[in-house]
Amino acid sequence: MSYCSKTVRICFSIVLLFGLVAPGCKSKPKPSVEKPRSDASLRDYERKLGLDLPESANRSFFEEVAQWMGTPYRYGGSSKQGTDCSGFVQQVYLKVFGLKVDHQSASLYEKSKRIQKDQLREGDLYFFKISGNKVSHVGMHLTGDFFIHASTKKGVVVNRLQEAYYSQHFVGYGTFR
Repeated sequence: MSYCSKTVRICFSIVLLFGLVAPGCKSKPKPSVEKPRSDASLRDYERKLGLDLPESANRSFFEEVAQWMGTPYRYGGSSKQGTDCSGFVQQVYLKVFGLKVDHQSASLYEKSKRIQKDQLREGDLYFFKISGNKVSHVGMHLTGDFFIHASTKKGVVVNRLQEAYYSQHFVGYGTFR
């Protein structure tokens, strides 16, 4: 065997051996610690509410209203065991905004400041005249024309103002902030 072929064989053997042994010898890479996405909780609220929320969303508001989703309707109620529309607003405003507001839709309408659609912020109010000639229903602004409210048939749900039923009974927007 020639010196050259012997050298090639030895080199090949070393390369082969190094290729088999070295991976077990080198230090293991540190596991990558995935930092939680700053918008992870926002994505959870989006799923629960069925919406796309802006990055600038008021997280405490969306966290609170998401926890109320599916709460059954109960006239005069204001708890997660059962609530009416103004009781829902009352509890969210107290917890999220630190504001004490009335537990009656008509009173909320009378005492709130009228605003235009382009002035809406999360939690601002949508007022409706469902029965009679005075305000009898209230919901809170989420994003776009979506609002959350306590429906007599479905409990706390999200709807759009452009839905025929709601647009037909809509009176205006209001705010306490």
